[in-house]
Amino acid sequence: MSDLLSLPDIKTIEPPQENETDMMFKVEAVGPPERCPECGFDKLYKHSSRNQLIMDLPIRLKRVGLQLNRRRYKCRECGSTFWERLISVDEKRSMTKRLLKSIQEQSMSKTFVEVAESVGVDEKTIRNVFKDYVALKEREYQFETPKWLGIDEIHIIRRPRLVLTNIERRTIYDIKPNRNKETVIQRLSEISDRTYIEYVTMDMWKPYKDAVNTILPHAKVVVDKFHVVRMANQALDNVRKSLKAHMSQKERRTLMR
Repeated sequence: MSDLLSLPDIKTIEPPQENETDMMFKVEAVGPPERCPECGFDKLYKHSSRNQLIMDLPIRLKRVGLQLNRRRYKCRECGSTFWERLISVDEKRSMTKRLLKSIQEQSMSKTFVEVAESVGVDEKTIRNVFKDYVALKEREYQFETPKWLGIDEIHIIRRPRLVLTNIERRTIYDIKPNRNKETVIQRLSEISDRTYIEYVTMDMWKPYKDAVNTILPHAKVVVDKFHVVRMANQALDNVRKSLKAHMSQKERRTLMR
């Protein structure tokens, strides 16, 4: 019987059952463990077993489940018991490691619902896999401290979020869920080599400047030209409206020329 799964430590023991959307394989470990993980003794015997559902990568666009007959062993030397370990399986999620990797990659570009429906895992699990993956990437990523730091905000779901940028490289340095002064201070204080920052560009929102003065007192603050021009235009517009309110129709037409 050919093995469609091609997993190194798991073998199919019956032909798969399938319908229009799903495939179910009955599987077991290729072989028993060689030694006790506690004491290293090689005299083991089967103690018990249970069926466990493990999800795997889709085959021919069908969701795949593995009904694993998982065995529990006992060591004749130290008496400890343990379930057979499978390198292909992620124990935390009850899925194969290759499916976990696929979910991590897909969840970066698809909705959680789309991924869940395609692989046969509930949306909450997809969401948790994504959160763990993002947290891992954040730990792995080494932020390059910019010489010229930009502080601004972007509105996401109708709320302003803090955005830190590398002005010279024109890249995003970090994004935070809010732009509160405490949040800005906390994030700036986390930059270990912050003395490298020489310039900070920002708008004229006072909490930004207060935070920079607290954490980066050596840095020179530069007000973003865009915000200066915008505020100047707003001031001119306010003056125009004020003058217009006291003008005659003829004077208003003259002002609009």
